[in-house]
Amino acid sequence: MTSSPSTISSSQHRNCDRFVAKNSGELKAELLVLRDDEVITYPCQLADISSGGCAVRATLIRPDEVSVAVLRVKDASGKVDLEMAGRLCWNQQTSVGSNTFGFRFRREMPDETIDFLVSQGFVTRRQEQRISAGTPVQIRRAYGLPSIESATLEDFSTTGVRLHIDHLVDAGERLLVSTSGPDTAQSSDLACEASKKSSGSVTVKWVRPIEGRYECGCVFQNLASSRAINDTFGALA
Repeated sequence: MTSSPSTISSSQHRNCDRFVAKNSGELKAELLVLRDDEVITYPCQLADISSGGCAVRATLIRPDEVSVAVLRVKDASGKVDLEMAGRLCWNQQTSVGSNTFGFRFRREMPDETIDFLVSQGFVTRRQEQRISAGTPVQIRRAYGLPSIESATLEDFSTTGVRLHIDHLVDAGERLLVSTSGPDTAQSSDLACEASKKSSGSVTVKWVRPIEGRYECGCVFQNLASSRAINDTFGALA
């Protein structure tokens, strides 16, 4: 899947999203650096990636002298075949002789390319552990927008939630996720905790249709929201 990058646009909602490398050992990654009129190839390991850049682990000769490079990423099947030009914008020593480098792409990587890497299991959207829930919740939108009548909290982590809802929402939209009172109750004495009506504010990061409904991934807007959702639903997990 060869990338054909387009110019970076600040309006793309995934520009700041980092997708953590999951099975980077199955990818062959290398940095190509021009030094003294000679192209030198350095093996590297992908640490994370976004549409605007990535982090790689590598051992470079005189890394402080390296700025411009080309990153190549391939897999054994040939389905992944990326070549991205860019700049090394920071480096941090992670072990003796080895550094992690921030690599900013010259042009944006298409969202479809990252989606493909996710679907193949090479990167994952979340670094935090997810806890399955499958619990009904109430969702409140901004005034004037269509109401969400049916919603389920599918899973959650300390950084966000995944919801199934009956109305389309927009990326960037803010939602208030609340426990749905006594209806939230499960077959557990701990269910009374959910009836105490806790809520948390989230921002929608991505949305996709699924089986006549919509699935959306959201991030918490603040620490208080994360604690409210995790304390309540963590007791039911």
